[in-house]
Amino acid sequence: MIRVLLGVALAVALVAVTTPALEEARASRTERLTERELDRVGTAVEELAREEAPGARRTLTLSLPGDSATEAPLSFVALGGVPDGASADERGSVSEADTAARDILVFRVAGGRRHVRRVGADLRVVRGGTGRGVRDGTRSTADSRALVLRGGATYEVTLRLVRADGRRIVVVAVR
Repeated sequence: MIRVLLGVALAVALVAVTTPALEEARASRTERLTERELDRVGTAVEELAREEAPGARRTLTLSLPGDSATEAPLSFVALGGVPDGASADERGSVSEADTAARDILVFRVAGGRRHVRRVGADLRVVRGGTGRGVRDGTRSTADSRALVLRGGATYEVTLRLVRADGRRIVVVAVR
């Protein structure tokens, strides 16, 4: 009987010791996978902003990690800003980094800190899902509006270069 009790106590102790390490490993994996996807988006946005001809377009397929045995859940992935529902604490000074010349890509793993990647182009969310620009009929939202994506899904994101008020703007839409 004592052996059984000692075995159970040892098993409980091992689970208690390894659980935090497993959670940290899940969060790290989710961060790495999400950073890789946002690096692809950031690179595409910056390359597109250097294009000469308005109307140039890039379409990317983003696969965001979900909640599984090996991945922690994502609170959000936001292209072009911080989500409206984010608390003041989550916003911090990020809105100051969102300017007419630069924009941000943001994500947060549930229970973790916010990660921000700055891109060297103005990124605007387009409503309507067509990816068409500001001047050809699609409504572009304010610069402070973000396109919010959730984890555990695959998205087709279209980036398109447009000119508005003499500036190059990359508009983003999701299908």
